[in-house]
Amino acid sequence: MNDRLSMMARAALLGGLLALAGCAGSESVRYYVLNVSSTAPVSGAAIRDIAVGIGPVEFPEYLDRPQIVTRTSQNELYMADFDRWAESLKDNTIRVLAEDLATLLPSRRVVTYPWKRATPVDYQVTIQVSRFDRLEQGESVLAARWRVLDGGGGELLSRTSTYRETPTGPDYPATVAAMNRNLEAFGRDVAMSIGSLSTGSGR
Repeated sequence: MNDRLSMMARAALLGGLLALAGCAGSESVRYYVLNVSSTAPVSGAAIRDIAVGIGPVEFPEYLDRPQIVTRTSQNELYMADFDRWAESLKDNTIRVLAEDLATLLPSRRVVTYPWKRATPVDYQVTIQVSRFDRLEQGESVLAARWRVLDGGGGELLSRTSTYRETPTGPDYPATVAAMNRNLEAFGRDVAMSIGSLSTGSGR
């Protein structure tokens, strides 16, 4: 009986050591966020303090996951096992875009949907994102249809835009930085359009 118990104890100990070794050798998960860009206001946008509402913003369901998504072919996607977003990509994008616009316009009166009925806005930006992912070689692509509405919901302009950024390296940190640059370029285009509308020089 003692020999049997001894063998069972050695087997349990060996199993525990193997499990610990497996955990020690496994790759740890890395988390990423998009960041606010330090950028100067767009030309002519500081004439008056513009109140801007961001949203609704729509994202495709395939991006509603923590893993960073890579498009390996036209119809195939790869979900990274160890490279993930620290928060919802949609929420992260909206927050960063709002903060970027507050600097670009400049205006501290930038709110995100849904805002209170009592909160007046001069312009509302609605966004339908169709792509915000990476290609297999690391290139970042942001594609979106967006509209600028007046305070009463009337459409002032409608655009479909695509942004592409080549990362400085093949790894995920470089790709996330490229995605950040795409979002910054998008925010600048939105701010320039609102700035032009506010001065009556564009539509």
